[in-house]
Amino acid sequence: MFWSSKSGISSNYSYSSSPTFTVEPWNVHTGRSKSNSSSSSTSRVSVFIFDKRHFENHLLTSGIIKSRSSTRDKQFIQSAYDILRAQVNQLAKIKHPNVLALIEPLEEHSKNFIFVAEYVTGNLESSIMEGNSGDDSDVLELSQPAVSGDVVTQRGILQISQGLDFIHNRANSVLLDLRPATVLVNENSDWKISGLGHLTKLPPGSNTGQYTPDFNPNFPAFMHIPLSYSAPELILENMLTPKNDYFALGLLIYFLYYKRDLFTCQNYIGDYKKEFSKYEKDLLQLSYEKYFSRVPQKLRFSMSKLMNRDVFSRYDNINEFLEIEFFQDPLVKTLAFLDDLPTKDSKERSIYLNGLLEILPQFPPQLLQRKFLPILLQLLDQVCSSDAIDEQSLNTLVTVISKIGATLSQLSFQEKVYPHLVSGETFGRLLEHATASLIENVDIFQRKIKSELFTDKVLKPLCMHVFSKVSGEAAVPLQVSFMEKLDIILKAFDFPTVKNFLFDLLSKLFVKTTSLTVKSACVDSFRTMIDRRAVDKFTCVDSLLPLFKAMKTRDPRILMKTLELFRLFPGTVQTEEVLVEQLLPLLWDLSMAMTLKPTQFSEFTSVINKISTDLQVSHLEKLKVSTGKETNFDKVIEKPIRKTEDPDLQASHKIGVPAMLPKIQKEANTLKPFPKPRLPVSTSKPLPKPTAKAPSKLTTDSHVSTLTPRTRTKAPSRPLVLTKGAATASVKSNPGFKSTAAPEVPLRRDHEDFDDFDDFVSSAPSTISANSTNTSSAFPPGFSMSIQPQKFPAARQNKPYTSTESSSLL
Repeated sequence: MFWSSKSGISSNYSYSSSPTFTVEPWNVHTGRSKSNSSSSSTSRVSVFIFDKRHFENHLLTSGIIKSRSSTRDKQFIQSAYDILRAQVNQLAKIKHPNVLALIEPLEEHSKNFIFVAEYVTGNLESSIMEGNSGDDSDVLELSQPAVSGDVVTQRGILQISQGLDFIHNRANSVLLDLRPATVLVNENSDWKISGLGHLTKLPPGSNTGQYTPDFNPNFPAFMHIPLSYSAPELILENMLTPKNDYFALGLLIYFLYYKRDLFTCQNYIGDYKKEFSKYEKDLLQLSYEKYFSRVPQKLRFSMSKLMNRDVFSRYDNINEFLEIEFFQDPLVKTLAFLDDLPTKDSKERSIYLNGLLEILPQFPPQLLQRKFLPILLQLLDQVCSSDAIDEQSLNTLVTVISKIGATLSQLSFQEKVYPHLVSGETFGRLLEHATASLIENVDIFQRKIKSELFTDKVLKPLCMHVFSKVSGEAAVPLQVSFMEKLDIILKAFDFPTVKNFLFDLLSKLFVKTTSLTVKSACVDSFRTMIDRRAVDKFTCVDSLLPLFKAMKTRDPRILMKTLELFRLFPGTVQTEEVLVEQLLPLLWDLSMAMTLKPTQFSEFTSVINKISTDLQVSHLEKLKVSTGKETNFDKVIEKPIRKTEDPDLQASHKIGVPAMLPKIQKEANTLKPFPKPRLPVSTSKPLPKPTAKAPSKLTTDSHVSTLTPRTRTKAPSRPLVLTKGAATASVKSNPGFKSTAAPEVPLRRDHEDFDDFDDFVSSAPSTISANSTNTSSAFPPGFSMSIQPQKFPAARQNKPYTSTESSSLL
């Protein structure tokens, strides 16, 4: 939450209501300038506020003063305020990269003092003692120098030493307040000297002076120099010299590597004497080498020249300390050169960036993110906006930025790096002059940029530029290297984009390129698309096959890669017509190239034979299935019909069931005429009358005669005429037929073994049956005579026929 008041600073800046951290006696708030609408980190500042009321109330409650109105107490309060004024005024005078930069001078109000400085995130005391670390904290991790803080600590010591060099040799002053709480750290991991409240100027032309410290344990700590970080000659002898700060620097180094103060004093000189005596005694027993065992070897031998009790045994000048081997480390030198990088020419930048790329993994990620990245992004904007661009230097710069960006979270990359890549004309210049670097780091962009933005703003323009706009010899390595990143491209593009955009670009490139290397890479890309199911069978048939049909080259490298491509083809395209009519002829055509070796031709024939065999097996299975297709279909759609059984039919199949017996005639010799046949209902005309013929000899002998059994020869048969309710075998129904039998005398065969069925079907019809007056109800429906055979045909065969026997089967 930000708030503002009517004061000059408060009206021009908005800042947080609660402090970010505290540097006694100041509360440090994070703020932004109201005139700068940008929300980027470059617009942030630190607002230092001193609460006068809180301070005066503390003096009253602790008994240091008795009232605000007394002259003595007012003087004491004003002396404290003078120290604060002196601190801010010194910040305004001393301008150095390693000294806290003042933005707005001190404003005095009835309730507070307030001034604005460059944005800082904390101090050494908070970063080490409180252990602030991680992405959620702006304070650099220094609690584990052996892991990630070695370079940071080396560089920090170097920066503090450079700041002391400026104060000593340029300002001719002594700091006197060098301690972890007054060394501030900004977001770029730069260390800043801020404790200038006790800065004392040396006499002109002299390196020494007199200083009488006033220590009172009841006074606030900021009102006197820190006793725990003071040199013995200053406390015990009141000797003022720049070498006082050398001793304080040694105490600060001890704190950095041991995470505690060497001296613990409660603002009593007696405490200091006791602590220093203990220190000297330990040194006599252990030596500097063992006493400072945690300090790096290259720095350890310098501790005696920083913290020697004898002032003249220390370094004569801080520049001697800056030249030790500890600061000659390549990482430290790289960091030192970084601040001046934007001012260097293109050749120096190129050399520096190439060296930085090699040692980049040795830097801790936090240092890369906070120190390197902002400067490199600023340099990127500067280079892309210039008219003359060094492509090699720009490619290296983009690669370094991408490698550092890979250590960021996606959200941080989106906020810090992405705007610099795509803002204004930057990305167009990068496409033109840093294509190789964009291709090399496309996997990082895919992970760190939102998918939609990556696809539309980065990947599509890059594909268009590489596959269609780049030409010449320089295009070959770019196109080949980008096609090697096809997995990333396929992961980013959806199916329609691959089919309609990417495949189209690669197809055109395959046709127009004259480089066999590029053409081979295109074939590999097509094979990858088929293998990953990135294209469907329609694209393969409609676009891919015609592409290779029109291919003119018969280079064996291209042909063998084409064979590997078509080896996967049947897995996607399973249509027999396409495989038979297009793929196999194409393979045969390619295999006949005279550029192939015998082994290569054998590979072609092996693939052709395999595809052919698979087609034969598949087609044979289809034929087997299609043969029983209708039967199987009927079985599926038709419900099974339950077969109804006829009990009479089942009974007739059983031998034990007796046959139906004929009705016994009571009067054997009495002839029963056949019933008169009925006319069909639909017949309107009466049947014609039969023509009278002379009675045969058989019928004139009192209707009784002995019949000789006929031979079993079939007479000409005539059709059986069916009428409604009766069936009549009559000459009237067939006028062209002349009967030779005596119709009046029905024959009856009593012989049991005589087969009367053949006689029935072959004998001439009796005229009696035509003139019978009996109703048809005595016979089965549709019949005019009984069709039941006799029970004993064998007995009837030996019995002669009589005139009284009927020719009907009863």
